[in-house]
Amino acid sequence: MVYINSYKDQNWLIPQSIKDMIPKEHVCFFVEEFVESLNFSNFDKIYNGAGHPAYHPKIIMKVLIQGMLSRIRSSRKLAAATRESFIFMYLAEKVNPDFRTISRFRKDNANFVKDTFKQTVKLASDYKVIDLSFIGIDGSKIKAQASKKQYFDKAGLDKLDKAIDAMIEEDIALDELEEKIFGNKEEGITGIDERDLRKIVRENYKNKNKDKTKMKQKIARAKEELENNDLKKVSLSDPESRVMQHAKRYSEPAYNPQFSVTKNQIIVANDVCQAGHDAHQFIPQIKNIKENITLGKEIKVGVDCGYSDAENIKFADDNGIDLYVPSRAQAQEFDGKEQSLNHDKYEYDAERNELIVGKNRFRFKGLYVRKDGKKIFQYWNDKLKKKKDVPFYFRERLRMRDKMKLPESKEVYRLRKMTVEPVIGNIKQNLGFREFMLKGLDKVKIEMNLVCIAHNLQKIWRMKRVSGC
Repeated sequence: MVYINSYKDQNWLIPQSIKDMIPKEHVCFFVEEFVESLNFSNFDKIYNGAGHPAYHPKIIMKVLIQGMLSRIRSSRKLAAATRESFIFMYLAEKVNPDFRTISRFRKDNANFVKDTFKQTVKLASDYKVIDLSFIGIDGSKIKAQASKKQYFDKAGLDKLDKAIDAMIEEDIALDELEEKIFGNKEEGITGIDERDLRKIVRENYKNKNKDKTKMKQKIARAKEELENNDLKKVSLSDPESRVMQHAKRYSEPAYNPQFSVTKNQIIVANDVCQAGHDAHQFIPQIKNIKENITLGKEIKVGVDCGYSDAENIKFADDNGIDLYVPSRAQAQEFDGKEQSLNHDKYEYDAERNELIVGKNRFRFKGLYVRKDGKKIFQYWNDKLKKKKDVPFYFRERLRMRDKMKLPESKEVYRLRKMTVEPVIGNIKQNLGFREFMLKGLDKVKIEMNLVCIAHNLQKIWRMKRVSGC
């Protein structure tokens, strides 16, 4: 067998440019072109004056965006890439920012990163590769940088707080400490919670050099989050995360990112929320969209049944938004599933102000406000002695129900599966974004903006190549 010759010990006669080592059509050149076009004048003011020279922010931005495209998000791995990868060496302009520099820049420049995302939307518009005839909105839960085993209620946090206090104040044996804190029986703490608490106590006890005051600060932050938001349990490692159930029916600490995507899969708005459901995210997303583009009346907006709250439909009507959202019962029908729900399966007699449910009529009884603040109309049937509760804006819900029965409405709604859902799939699967690396709501929003920047640039770059512009 004959092998291809290699040249391990042969020197290059003429030193090559790093740029020559990268394929000419590589996306990194488009990343470079985009970042070089950004306005960094505010940084010039910040870094002006005495002190050690700073790395130019354009270098860090190029490294962060390319890192998202290359599935490298850790600041340490990004720093290593500027020494080991031709692509990152080129984008870093042959300098090697350390991981602390990259990490600090990422978490300290939320407004700049957010504005950079907006510039990707403008770039798509400038290249005329953005199709605004339809916008799909959807959310997808992404794991927080938090362990489910460090999720405690107030009783658990109080026990842990006492244990850390005991370690700080006196040199106490571990067995004696556990007996002092836990006793023989715990009230209000499950076996799993107690096991996880004991593990944290033992880890802090064994590590004598560990700063116990930091643990005290973490506990204090967790207690504050618990009390301010009326939560049953809170994460010790990321108190601002929430336990959410994924589509596959398992729960873990997570955040709920929201995406607004055009017909040709350009993200025009994104956000991250702490709610485990999407019902109250439609209005904030529309406001985010309007910050980035002009939302004309000719633009159709499609969302799934998770956004079918009557207040969302009323908001769309009041703002001239052509919304397409099925009820949960209609969503089951559209997906070919067994229909087990009966949402909005009634008619309204406006003249008599009565609901018609099958062959029965329900007369208007009154209005009440639920604990969550929602206004509910109540109707009553004297013969059946049954009530029928409907949302305050039930008339809008019924109009949307009838609208979604039309064949053309179903066709528009189907576009959602070809717009926003593939984008979420690309971010999670192709870009490997299945877990946040930063902690806290404000910081995870930075990460989400960065990955949306990467997605948009990659999409524009591909469409630009196809169109030849």
